[in-house]
Order: sequence, then C-alpha cells, then structure tokens
Amino acid sequence: MIEFSLRVEPRLIQAVLPELGKVFAASQRKSVFTFSCPNPLDDDLVEAWEEGLAEDARSDRSALARLLRDSKFAYGRVEVEEDNAEDLLRGLTELRLAIRVLSLFEVPDEQLESGGLELKGRDPSERIAYFSYLILAEVQENLIEAIS
Repeated sequence: MIEFSLRVEPRLIQAVLPELGKVFAASQRKSVFTFSCPNPLDDDLVEAWEEGLAEDARSDRSALARLLRDSKFAYGRVEVEEDNAEDLLRGLTELRLAIRVLSLFEVPDEQLESGGLELKGRDPSERIAYFSYLILAEVQENLIEAIS
C-alpha cells in the first residue's frame, strides 16, 4: 500500500472536489483526447486498438474514481494499492489534461507548471480549476516518488 499526505490545506481540497467531480464526469462521457490507430485501414487492428484503449481508460478512471471517493482524500490523505498506482497516475494525467483543455486553455504552460499563475483578477472558476490542477500535480509527484 502506498500512503502519503498532501501538503495542502484540507479546506482547499474540499473546495476543489466538486470541480474535480464535474470534470471527471465530463471526461467519462467524452474524452477530450483521441488516439489514432497506427493503421486505420486494418479493421481488425482498429477494433483491437480501440478496445484496448477503452479497457485501459476504464482501469485508469476506476483508480481515479476510488481516490476521489475516498473520504480521506478530502483531508489530504492518499492511499492506493501498489497494483493500482500506474493506473492512478494515468487517470490523474487525463484529468489534469482535461482541466487544462476545458478551463485553463488561456494560461501559458510555463505559468501552469511553475505554479506562478497570478490569481488576482482571475475568474473564480479559473482559480478553482488552477488549484485542482496543482493538487492533482502534487498527488502525481508524490505517487511517482513512492513508486520510484
């Protein structure tokens, strides 16, 4: 079992959980990403490719759903079975990318990744998305450190 605590105030996590839930639900209905089959003319390969990606996505999203539903997460505590760590990493990546595409598309990558976004004058929904993005990044960083 991998366990760690986030260095984030629980009230901040609790404030962004509804937004994370909305983006997660939206990404369940329709992914903001598409992956083209390397050989689109081979129907069998296309079918296997799409089924494989769909199965992987289900595993990734299932691991992420468990994290988001875990009552300890609202207080900054993360617990994940080692067998699910890579699925969770991919699920977190997908959710962060979805937040990026849906809510933070105007923010330059440098500001987003450095944590140097000026919040003054930003729309409240953009601030929530930004904090969501950063919290998920911290989960990813801790998870990568734990499995390395």
